[in-house]
Amino acid sequence: MAVLCAVCEAAEKKYKCPVCEILYCSLACFKTHKEACAPPVQEIQEPEIHDSDMIDETYLFKTPDTVPIESLQLLGKSDQLKSLLANPHLREFLTKLDSSEEKGRLMRRAMKEPLFIEFVDACLQVIDPEAVQKELTDQEVLQAVKESVEEAEDDTF
Repeated sequence: MAVLCAVCEAAEKKYKCPVCEILYCSLACFKTHKEACAPPVQEIQEPEIHDSDMIDETYLFKTPDTVPIESLQLLGKSDQLKSLLANPHLREFLTKLDSSEEKGRLMRRAMKEPLFIEFVDACLQVIDPEAVQKELTDQEVLQAVKESVEEAEDDTF
Protein backbone atom coordinates (compact mmCIF):
# COMPACT_ATOMS: atom_id res chain seq x y z
CA MET A 1 0.00 0.00 0.00
CA ALA A 2 1.48 3.34 -1.07
CA VAL A 3 1.82 6.21 1.37
CA LEU A 4 0.12 9.35 0.06
CA CYS A 5 1.32 12.93 0.10
CA ALA A 6 0.24 14.62 3.34
CA VAL A 7 -0.43 17.90 1.49
CA CYS A 8 -2.53 16.96 -1.56
CA GLU A 9 -3.44 13.43 -0.44
CA ALA A 10 -3.63 12.41 -4.11
CA ALA A 11 -0.15 11.31 -5.20
CA GLU A 12 2.33 8.93 -3.66
CA LYS A 13 4.87 10.54 -1.31
CA LYS A 14 8.38 11.03 -2.67
CA TYR A 15 10.02 13.44 -0.23
CA LYS A 16 10.18 14.29 3.45
CA CYS A 17 10.29 17.82 4.89
CA PRO A 18 13.63 18.36 6.64
CA VAL A 19 11.99 20.47 9.36
CA CYS A 20 8.89 18.57 10.42
CA GLU A 21 9.33 15.33 8.45
CA ILE A 22 5.91 15.50 6.78
CA LEU A 23 5.74 13.48 3.55
CA TYR A 24 4.98 15.24 0.25
CA CYS A 25 5.03 14.46 -3.47
CA SER A 26 6.16 17.54 -5.38
CA LEU A 27 7.69 20.99 -5.30
CA ALA A 28 4.22 22.53 -5.48
CA CYS A 29 3.11 20.59 -2.40
CA PHE A 30 6.32 21.48 -0.60
CA LYS A 31 5.79 25.19 -1.28
CA THR A 32 2.21 24.93 -0.01
CA HIS A 33 3.38 23.08 3.08
CA LYS A 34 6.36 25.37 3.73
CA GLU A 35 4.07 28.33 4.47
CA ALA A 36 2.75 26.62 7.60
CA CYS A 37 5.67 24.34 8.39
CA ALA A 38 6.92 24.29 11.95
CA PRO A 39 9.08 21.79 13.79
CA PRO A 40 7.15 19.51 16.08
CA VAL A 41 6.96 20.87 19.59
CA GLN A 42 8.36 18.44 22.09
CA GLU A 43 8.11 18.86 25.79
CA ILE A 44 11.36 17.90 27.39
CA GLN A 45 10.66 16.21 30.65
CA GLU A 46 13.55 15.84 33.01
CA PRO A 47 13.54 12.52 34.79
CA GLU A 48 13.56 12.80 38.54
CA ILE A 49 16.70 11.33 39.98
CA HIS A 50 16.75 10.21 43.57
CA ASP A 51 19.82 9.30 45.56
CA SER A 52 18.58 5.71 45.77
CA ASP A 53 18.50 5.55 41.95
CA MET A 54 22.16 6.51 41.62
CA ILE A 55 24.53 3.75 40.69
CA ASP A 56 28.12 3.57 41.83
CA GLU A 57 29.53 6.76 40.37
CA THR A 58 33.17 5.80 40.22
CA TYR A 59 35.08 5.78 37.00
CA LEU A 60 36.83 2.65 35.86
CA PHE A 61 39.68 4.49 34.15
CA LYS A 62 40.06 7.89 35.80
CA THR A 63 42.51 10.33 34.19
CA PRO A 64 43.62 13.86 35.10
CA ASP A 65 41.05 15.11 32.53
CA THR A 66 38.12 13.13 33.97
CA VAL A 67 35.20 15.43 34.78
CA PRO A 68 33.60 14.84 38.20
CA ILE A 69 30.06 13.44 38.17
CA GLU A 70 28.79 16.47 40.08
CA SER A 71 29.98 18.76 37.29
CA LEU A 72 28.41 16.57 34.61
CA GLN A 73 25.09 16.65 36.45
CA LEU A 74 25.14 20.46 36.25
CA LEU A 75 24.87 20.18 32.46
CA GLY A 76 21.25 19.01 32.83
CA LYS A 77 20.39 22.14 34.79
CA SER A 78 21.81 24.67 32.33
CA ASP A 79 19.15 26.84 30.69
CA GLN A 80 21.62 27.87 27.99
CA LEU A 81 22.27 24.23 27.06
CA LYS A 82 18.54 23.47 27.07
CA SER A 83 18.01 26.38 24.72
CA LEU A 84 20.77 25.22 22.37
CA LEU A 85 19.50 21.64 22.41
CA ALA A 86 16.08 22.88 21.28
CA ASN A 87 17.70 23.25 17.85
CA PRO A 88 16.83 20.09 15.85
CA HIS A 89 19.97 20.39 13.72
CA LEU A 90 22.23 20.28 16.78
CA ARG A 91 20.32 17.34 18.27
CA GLU A 92 20.49 15.47 14.96
CA PHE A 93 24.23 16.08 14.67
CA LEU A 94 24.91 14.97 18.26
CA THR A 95 22.92 11.77 17.68
CA LYS A 96 24.85 11.13 14.46
CA LEU A 97 28.14 11.82 16.23
CA ASP A 98 27.26 9.49 19.09
CA SER A 99 26.48 6.59 16.76
CA SER A 100 29.31 7.20 14.29
CA GLU A 101 32.35 5.01 13.84
CA GLU A 102 34.27 8.10 12.65
CA LYS A 103 33.90 10.39 15.67
CA GLY A 104 37.27 12.10 15.12
CA ARG A 105 36.44 13.13 11.57
CA LEU A 106 33.01 14.38 12.56
CA MET A 107 34.43 16.32 15.52
CA ARG A 108 36.94 18.09 13.26
CA ARG A 109 34.08 19.03 10.92
CA ALA A 110 31.86 20.09 13.82
CA MET A 111 34.48 22.43 15.26
CA LYS A 112 34.05 24.57 12.14
CA GLU A 113 30.32 25.02 12.80
CA PRO A 114 29.38 28.06 14.94
CA LEU A 115 26.37 26.31 16.51
CA PHE A 116 28.48 23.36 17.65
CA ILE A 117 31.22 25.65 18.98
CA GLU A 118 28.58 27.58 20.94
CA PHE A 119 27.31 24.26 22.36
CA VAL A 120 30.82 23.15 23.37
CA ASP A 121 31.56 26.53 24.95
CA ALA A 122 28.31 26.34 26.93
CA CYS A 123 29.23 22.84 28.18
CA LEU A 124 32.69 23.99 29.22
CA GLN A 125 31.24 27.06 30.92
CA VAL A 126 29.03 24.82 33.07
CA ILE A 127 31.71 22.23 33.84
CA ASP A 128 34.59 24.58 34.60
CA PRO A 129 33.64 28.27 34.53
CA GLU A 130 37.07 29.43 35.68
CA ALA A 131 38.91 27.66 32.87
CA VAL A 132 36.67 29.17 30.19
CA GLN A 133 37.32 32.69 31.43
CA LYS A 134 41.07 32.34 30.88
CA GLU A 135 42.27 33.17 27.40
CA LEU A 136 45.47 31.36 26.43
CA THR A 137 48.25 33.21 24.68
CA ASP A 138 49.64 31.79 21.45
CA GLN A 139 52.72 30.69 23.36
CA GLU A 140 50.61 28.82 25.93
CA VAL A 141 48.66 27.08 23.18
CA LEU A 142 51.88 26.02 21.43
CA GLN A 143 53.32 24.74 24.71
CA ALA A 144 50.17 22.73 25.45
CA VAL A 145 50.20 21.21 21.95
CA LYS A 146 53.90 20.37 22.27
CA GLU A 147 53.33 18.65 25.62
CA SER A 148 50.38 16.73 24.22
CA VAL A 149 52.41 15.52 21.22
CA GLU A 150 55.30 14.49 23.46
CA GLU A 151 52.91 12.61 25.74
CA ALA A 152 51.39 10.81 22.76
CA GLU A 153 54.85 9.88 21.46
CA ASP A 154 55.83 8.54 24.90
CA ASP A 155 52.68 6.43 24.98
CA THR A 156 53.43 4.84 21.61
CA PHE A 157 56.90 3.64 22.59
